[in-house]
Amino acid sequence: MKRTPLMKRLMTLFKKTHEKNVDQAYPEDLEREYTVTKKTLGVGSFAVVKECIRKSDDKPFALKIILKKVIAGKEHMLTSELDILKSVRHPNIVSMHALYESKDAVYIITDLASGGELFQQLLQKGSYTEKDASNLVRQMLEGLAYLHDNDIVHRDIKPENLLFDTANDEDSKLMITDFGLSKILKHHDDILMTACGTPGYVAPEVLLQTGHGKPVDLWSVGVIMFTLLSGYTPFWGEDQASLFESIMSGKYEFDEEYWSEISDSAKNLIDCLLTFDPAKRITAKEAMEHPWITGDQEEAGPRTTNLANIVRRGFDSRNTFKSVVTAMTLLNHWKNLEDLSEDEDDSNESDEESLRKLDVRH
Repeated sequence: MKRTPLMKRLMTLFKKTHEKNVDQAYPEDLEREYTVTKKTLGVGSFAVVKECIRKSDDKPFALKIILKKVIAGKEHMLTSELDILKSVRHPNIVSMHALYESKDAVYIITDLASGGELFQQLLQKGSYTEKDASNLVRQMLEGLAYLHDNDIVHRDIKPENLLFDTANDEDSKLMITDFGLSKILKHHDDILMTACGTPGYVAPEVLLQTGHGKPVDLWSVGVIMFTLLSGYTPFWGEDQASLFESIMSGKYEFDEEYWSEISDSAKNLIDCLLTFDPAKRITAKEAMEHPWITGDQEEAGPRTTNLANIVRRGFDSRNTFKSVVTAMTLLNHWKNLEDLSEDEDDSNESDEESLRKLDVRH
């Protein structure tokens, strides 16, 4: 993604500030088990992620370093993320392996998904079919079905949070990561009210402030599946406001130029995932039984037409739009610093106030 001068200045400033603090002595018990390398894997609003090597077997892991002073007043977000990471163990979910703490920071050791983000690897493929897309969507659904069975709503399913465990491997697993916005439901069908997610992938019920739950994750999968098969997203606008209007309308089209080679079965599953009414939206388990995923019915299964060129053309057609929205949402993000409400049941705030909290990380 091409960054504007403003975006570059913001990221450089934050990186310098954060890394100056984390490049200090690590907890003794951490260094006893792991060697922290100089390689920085990522820098976010609240954390720096570095590579570390387990001394016992030389296996690489990711080390997420969160400075306590950076999350002052937002500790509940870290507590929620840790509660989830401690409890999840699934092949398609990044898991935590160790946790350390010092006076100044918290250190989280997790699986290292070194294969890159979903769309990054997709665009490098010479051959790419519906069957390949079906395999990717199936892995998302398997991870989500596990989370939902454990009453965990992810709330930020997007390509950047879908990573391959290894690079240049046809059998590389797709893994769900980043539980910073996730929520453990106290009761199976709890209704959440705080607006959060990422523009483009957020469900309409979040924007409409009608309450949301597990179905928001399936809507996000629908948006991603649509993009996996065409290269562009079903909802768009020239700015964030018009993008939100597009999502809240719930209307999208299968443009013949991009969709003529796509099976009716694929379109049907997308329709089930992008069902406007969350109560009628397909669940993760139900989606896993869809013929496009299982391939049980040959006529309803995924086709084997090479879609690589079509998908690349779709990506290219929206690049200008994407860079404009990304620059604007990043600026918004820095203004608000993800001021996510701790009280999920606070339904007294105005729609405008709640939507300002919408996480816009990219």
